[in-house]
Amino acid sequence: MARTLALLMSLAAAPAFAQATCEAPTGPIETCLVGAWVGSSTIPDALQRAMNSMPDAVRANFSSIGAPVGMIIYDDGFFETFPLGVEGAAQFQDSDGDLTTFEMTGQTVTTAGYISAIGGTLDLCYLPGAQGNLNGEMTVTTDGTSTTVPLFAIPENTFNPVITYTCIGDNLVQNVALPAPIGTITYDLIRVPLAAFPFARGAPAE
Repeated sequence: MARTLALLMSLAAAPAFAQATCEAPTGPIETCLVGAWVGSSTIPDALQRAMNSMPDAVRANFSSIGAPVGMIIYDDGFFETFPLGVEGAAQFQDSDGDLTTFEMTGQTVTTAGYISAIGGTLDLCYLPGAQGNLNGEMTVTTDGTSTTVPLFAIPENTFNPVITYTCIGDNLVQNVALPAPIGTITYDLIRVPLAAFPFARGAPAE
């Protein structure tokens, strides 16, 4: 159960995996996409649906995961995302009535790479060592005894989700199609000044 919970949260919060190569796009990036973006996601809802698909003995709360969302897309196709808070809790009651509680706290690691936009679909690749992961810990409590362990690293894979988008003015919506039981996650973003991310590439000097 602990590994399943951590894997679901990892997949939802940092869904993309490394590709063999990552190069700048050959064509121009849609002008509307270029800029700094912040907003929210449906990660909590997706995780709740995933938990609801499990046995009735599982209860969970992921309301504080994935907010806020922040990313920058540059005119050369380079992009970077910024850490998301990852906190959640779940309870599992076995057939003997024993209750086990799982509590997770941590954050995602910054990702970076290149993005291409073709026909309303985003194609992302990630630079080596910048494909994202989780830092944090999980505490498992059973019969009053607690054990805390670090969150395990997301295994590298060539899986790359289908990401569709709409960009109008200062609003960007991304829909990331992940495997069941997570399903599609929506990111609803609003354009902000680049100065909102003082440590970003190309941010204005102080």
